[in-house]
Amino acid sequence: MKLPDRLGRRSGRPFHSAIATSFAVEFSAVEEILLPQLMASGAANLLLLTDARMTALALSDGATLPVALGRDYALYSPPAADGIFHPKIILQVGRESARAFVSSANLTASGLAGNAEVAVEIECKNEEGPERDIIRAVWRYLDALVPAASSPARDALRWAHERASWLAGPATDRAHEMEDGTAIAFLHGPGDTGIADRFVSLLDGAKVQTLMVISPYWDHDLAALADLSQRLSPNRIILPIDRNHHEFPIDAPFAKKARIVDLHWPSRRFTHAKIIIASTAQHDHILFGSANCTRAALGTAGAAGANAEACIYRRVPSGTARQALELDRWIDAEPIKLSDLSPPVATSPIPLDTIEARQPGTFELDQGQLFWTPARADTGTGDIELLDRSARLIETIPVTSFVQTDGRRSAPIDPALHRSLFFARLVTGDVISTLAHITHRAILRARRREAATGSVARALAPFTDGTDFDLWMHQAFETLVRADFESVTQPRALSAARPQERKSADEPAAPVRLSYEEFTQARSGVDRSGGEGDNSLAGTYSDTIRDFLNLLSGRGPGTDQPDDDDAAFDDPSDEQADTDHEDDPADDKIEPRDTDKPSVAPAPVDAKLYERHILGYSEDLEAGDEALGSSDVLRLRYWILFLLYKARCPDLPKGLDTSSALLGWPRFVVRVLVAFFCGGKPAIRRVMLARDFEAMPVDFMECWITILWSLEAIEKLLANQRKDREFLKYIPELRRRVVSLLGLRSDELNGETATAIRAGLDQSIGVRLGLGSLAVRLDMPQP
Repeated sequence: MKLPDRLGRRSGRPFHSAIATSFAVEFSAVEEILLPQLMASGAANLLLLTDARMTALALSDGATLPVALGRDYALYSPPAADGIFHPKIILQVGRESARAFVSSANLTASGLAGNAEVAVEIECKNEEGPERDIIRAVWRYLDALVPAASSPARDALRWAHERASWLAGPATDRAHEMEDGTAIAFLHGPGDTGIADRFVSLLDGAKVQTLMVISPYWDHDLAALADLSQRLSPNRIILPIDRNHHEFPIDAPFAKKARIVDLHWPSRRFTHAKIIIASTAQHDHILFGSANCTRAALGTAGAAGANAEACIYRRVPSGTARQALELDRWIDAEPIKLSDLSPPVATSPIPLDTIEARQPGTFELDQGQLFWTPARADTGTGDIELLDRSARLIETIPVTSFVQTDGRRSAPIDPALHRSLFFARLVTGDVISTLAHITHRAILRARRREAATGSVARALAPFTDGTDFDLWMHQAFETLVRADFESVTQPRALSAARPQERKSADEPAAPVRLSYEEFTQARSGVDRSGGEGDNSLAGTYSDTIRDFLNLLSGRGPGTDQPDDDDAAFDDPSDEQADTDHEDDPADDKIEPRDTDKPSVAPAPVDAKLYERHILGYSEDLEAGDEALGSSDVLRLRYWILFLLYKARCPDLPKGLDTSSALLGWPRFVVRVLVAFFCGGKPAIRRVMLARDFEAMPVDFMECWITILWSLEAIEKLLANQRKDREFLKYIPELRRRVVSLLGLRSDELNGETATAIRAGLDQSIGVRLGLGSLAVRLDMPQP
């Protein structure tokens, strides 16, 4: 098979996540071959798990540097033990289906498109069967590689699991019987039992007639092969070897006990495949995957291998492997003498220990802070150099400037530099570390969004087209919020805060959820400069609504959105929308206006209709008792901006009246705010959010400043109207109530984020209503 071509296929609903593992990695191959295919399958949540030392080598050997690493996909390297991280797995995950490839192919150009490799493809739906059991076993293996502590890699796995919780169902490590009488098992290492022990046990004592092994690399003394031979006692051992280019140890004593035949692989490509076939009278037992025929990969009797490996075992009727893999060319081939083989190719070992000693650690940019986890905890001198996409120096931070926090170190970064940061390194005197990439956690969060289909795609359309802001669009709003809610087992604002089981006592528990009041109190002592916090809607369909509201209010796209100029590629899956034929018929009522029709004068606003919607929304807030989240804060901002946009003005001469009349937009705005902030149990006290937000989420700030701006607009527009004086007397007290419950400090109310939001409103809604610049009034006691 051509592995990359198989990855881009869709069967039914798109996949939403993909996880790939490898020993060697070439980022040009990852970004030009692998990722476009994974994205074409629908996946936007992408995670690579690679050997740390080989990753450092790929970033420092002069090869093309990645441009999408840490922005379009996350990367994590499991800690190196005695061996190497060597599995080759690609797992694609969807809501009701998944597909896994277990192979011998590294994520390099030769691995993906050059070498002769072997790959096994397993696909399943969420239906009982052996294929689902194997997929679950693969998922558990990958999930166990990443610590439970909060990290970009754990974010990716958690996001995938929330949308495919069936992956965590029960499964065993035994061989699973297929309907056709064959069997399949997922074998991996390291573990309590080595891959060789598992493979031998699956033969269940059957007499082996032929043992055939294809492997590019061997022990210098053929220890693993000798171990298999001793335990399986085959009548013959066949080893296909490329007589002109090989690393087979011809001087090893055991080599004389095998029947050597010329490999003669159908192509001239380097044979990197690893296959072991033990043929008995009844069955062929086949092992494919990443494991070479070495002690480090397979282990020996009673001893597990040192490497991390992944293989698929298959038991098929005798002769099946011979036909499927065309083994006749080796079984019937004339043996060749060891002396007829060319001398083994002498290759220099990869200096893994040297590379490991030069690694600086890992870097992550989140909430305005650069978090650094040093490779060596005692690192106390030197400088961290921050580099751009071409590894050019941007900024230098002394190691002593970092503050130790929960096992890692942090330093503030100028927001103007955020988008330019790609790599970092540690310089200590004349010693320069290898390069390490910088993960932009907020950008990764924003990338994680399922491909929209059916009713969701239609609901997104009015917000992405941005042609108008009409009352009917609230139906589309509710469709998207419902889709976000149903995409996980809890609302988005709470999902990141769910307690997660810790794998060890040394790992911190996942963040817990807090009420809004608890959150503001918990961060009250943090020294912040009013910088922009994280976006709690990142990765949701609702974030598209936020983008629409930002454009409407002069805010522009969110700062956590990826910069298209920096992207290595575009997502091919976005070029054509999918169609879901199982949509809810009720959703068909969402019909955006035809923008191709000739422009006509705006239709008069039906104030009575607006009143019904506002009263319905307000009464639901006052009567409800369930927890509220990010989408509810977005809904509040949506209605406030909608009322401001529908106010009477030159662009909308028959809009809502600007007065204190019952059907005027100021009265509607106040009615909504009273429902959210007033009464014995105001709705804001039911707002919950994750504790891991260190600053006020930016989408919350956008809502809060919009509210305060709207109150200032009401006061300014009604200031000279005698009939509105009684109504205006209520506004200062309402503002004090709102500010008190918001718990915002004056540095937040006057910080860069708040100033930018107010400026956008001044230049958009303010101009539309004939207002000058408004300053949110702060002449009241601060909480």
